[in-house]
Amino acid sequence: MKPKKVINIIGNIIMIAAVIFVIKKLMGMDIKLSDLRNGRAIVSLGICFVFQTLIIIFSCYPWLVFTRVLSGRSIPFSAAMPVYTQSNLYKYIPGNVFQYVGRNQLAAEMEISHVDVACATVLDIFFCVMWTAVISALLLGGRIAELLRRYGRGLLIAAVIGAAVITAAAVLCRLRFYERFGKYISRYAKAFEREKRPMLLRGVFYYLFQNAVSAAMYFACLTLIVPNAGAKDLAMLTGAFMFAWIIGFVTPGAPGGIGIREGVMIFVCDGSFPDRIVLFVLVMRIASILADVAAFIVGRVFAGRQRSVNSK
Repeated sequence: MKPKKVINIIGNIIMIAAVIFVIKKLMGMDIKLSDLRNGRAIVSLGICFVFQTLIIIFSCYPWLVFTRVLSGRSIPFSAAMPVYTQSNLYKYIPGNVFQYVGRNQLAAEMEISHVDVACATVLDIFFCVMWTAVISALLLGGRIAELLRRYGRGLLIAAVIGAAVITAAAVLCRLRFYERFGKYISRYAKAFEREKRPMLLRGVFYYLFQNAVSAAMYFACLTLIVPNAGAKDLAMLTGAFMFAWIIGFVTPGAPGGIGIREGVMIFVCDGSFPDRIVLFVLVMRIASILADVAAFIVGRVFAGRQRSVNSK
């Protein structure tokens, strides 16, 4: 059996497992229909669902840019987007790594190096977290210092572990695959040449734009769900929600920041609006899950149409 076919079979099995875990996640959530009867909550759910679906679909872009630059191949968006939206659904599988491993299906489909795709994913994660941190810090203002005092140790430990793992992997590859490692380093150095920098910078700064859009979306939804809060409080709550995503992202055993977002948001507003904050986080979680599923469906439909066009 060809490697590409084996990878597709494995991908389908993981996809089925992801769908099962998505259903399990929805059924395990403490959803009270009485809370969702609130008109403001329903509007917020709709806003977040639409914008989040679009964000997921187009979040493929920076990863695709990095893959193009590192591989030196002109990979079409139509090939990368279905792989990205499908692998995005894998994050519901325990372990919090399958969504990144799943992206390497693109390497098999486009016949490019798995190393190129993996390195592009590392860059994608780094700039996603970096720009989320920048936007959240700007919104939190002086409260960021208090949050760093409270959660900074955990973030520092996660950063050190991440750096150690990457360094160890690089050293191991250099020792075991000396010739190949040298070739990759030489080829990747060319990715930073002047003529390729504009494309690379588009990928780097994409998440600044995306996080600005996400922040505006969260702010609008908070305005609806926490109507008694002032603009300053709403900005801090938006920043806290984004800051908590980073904590949840790097904290083992807390996929999606379950329980963390409520705690961080309530902390920055000094215990005000606890019921409204819990409702906001619940609405965001439901909308996020529905958006993940919707983006996955869009990707599958798009891939099916592309196959149909290519077969003619």
